[in-house]
Amino acid sequence: MSEEGSEDAALFESQVGTRLREARESQGISLDDIAKTTRIPLRQLQNIENSDYEKLPAPTYSTGFVKAYALAVGLDAPALAKEFREEINYRSAGEAAGDFFEPTDPSRVPPRTLAWIAAAIAVVLIAGYALWRSGMFGLDSDDRARMAAGTDEPIATESAQTETASTPATPPPTEGAVVIEATDTVWLRIYEQDSGERIYEAELQAGDRYEVPSDAERPAIRTGRADGLRITVGGQPVDPIGPPQTVISDVSLLPADLAQPRPQTSGPSVN
Repeated sequence: MSEEGSEDAALFESQVGTRLREARESQGISLDDIAKTTRIPLRQLQNIENSDYEKLPAPTYSTGFVKAYALAVGLDAPALAKEFREEINYRSAGEAAGDFFEPTDPSRVPPRTLAWIAAAIAVVLIAGYALWRSGMFGLDSDDRARMAAGTDEPIATESAQTETASTPATPPPTEGAVVIEATDTVWLRIYEQDSGERIYEAELQAGDRYEVPSDAERPAIRTGRADGLRITVGGQPVDPIGPPQTVISDVSLLPADLAQPRPQTSGPSVN
């Protein structure tokens, strides 16, 4: 960690990037999984975990990345976003303060005109840097979509929104094979809800299918892309099991539970 990072760590009990990384590693989730779940560029996630603020885009978009990351690992997104802003403000204040030479000889004090010129140049440089940081540089198509929408949160794709809005034409049966089909790249974990024993865990690609074992006692699912899954019971589709772009856990995969109607949900609100 750099000297600046050490000073930040001394001021803040635990940096946001460090807490996000520890939460991710404790759940056995790779950074690639987080990137695919949140659609945040991998390099930006690495910058957040390493507290490399100077490599991140403008604070508005960086804070949105932190919120999405926190949701993906089950942490308090608004609280972490607030702490992240405080860290950025502290670093920015330190950079703005700079190191100034205090002359001991009055004859070495620069003329007032020169001081005004230097201040004007500094303002121009800072404004240009801020414009560059808040522009389109280093942002991928998903970043630009967030910028156009005026939101910090990852944008759900049109296909995901269409899948979420659809509802089964007929009530699904309460018995039959439970089949999970991916409509996009999705990480998921299937486990016994009572014991926590893992039944299946994988990153599915669009078109991949998995059938829940019929002998599972109380199978449940954890995923951050419920909108990227199509679940059927006995061949009949069921309601979406959760809102898009939100981590869900302990959702029962028993046929009788899946057959129950669920209210239509939307993605996480912007805080």
